[in-house]
Amino acid sequence: MGTFSDHQPMFVEVETTTYCNRRCDYCPNSIFDRGLRANEVRMSDDLFYKIVSDLGRNNFCNQFSPHSYGEPLADPRMPELLKLARKEMPLARIALYTNGDFLNLDLFHELSASVDAFIVTQHGERMPGGVKDIMKEYDNSPPKFRYKTSQQIKANASNRAGLISLEVKRRKACGVVMNELHINAHGQLILCCEDYLAKKVFGNIKDLSIEEAWTLPERMAVHRGNVRGEFTLPGCRTCGFGRMF
Repeated sequence: MGTFSDHQPMFVEVETTTYCNRRCDYCPNSIFDRGLRANEVRMSDDLFYKIVSDLGRNNFCNQFSPHSYGEPLADPRMPELLKLARKEMPLARIALYTNGDFLNLDLFHELSASVDAFIVTQHGERMPGGVKDIMKEYDNSPPKFRYKTSQQIKANASNRAGLISLEVKRRKACGVVMNELHINAHGQLILCCEDYLAKKVFGNIKDLSIEEAWTLPERMAVHRGNVRGEFTLPGCRTCGFGRMF
């Protein structure tokens, strides 16, 4: 397999588990049962390996994140999956997005060898106990650590392509499809991070190499329309944010 034909995706997000322990009102998990433990779907180890090894062979050097709408640290395999990702993608920036509820000092130390950035968002009234311990250990400045509150998230909240009832500003154009690859726990290559219900699937990564996924003509056609503001997909037409950056 060759390298990426034109340029690499800026972000690759891979969902290893659909389960999340929280039901935040600005997330579709508060409305749909996809994120319940009883309905949990986990990406197979083999498929995860296929993705990171494909990326590694293509010298992927941008951001990789093992998350979507599930909480990555609720997946007990995460330390080993991140070690594998680090081994296969030595040039990548591995960023772990987490609510911090399952994070503690020992786990932080263990993961730090594989992770370049921890993006921890407090989705509740209080800082999780394990995060408090990490903050205390490093005088409130842990290495590789960025901490946000739910208030900061809400200030820029998306309506998740119309799934969340929120007054939003519509996008006039969008380049997300061109710059990102999003793969859900089923292996489906979905439209983008807003496509919670996988309403637009371009194929399954089980059957595609990373380069094939990146250069699919249908993806490119959607991108070309979106950057011109010609939104043909219903989710794109309804997508917006509470405050545009």
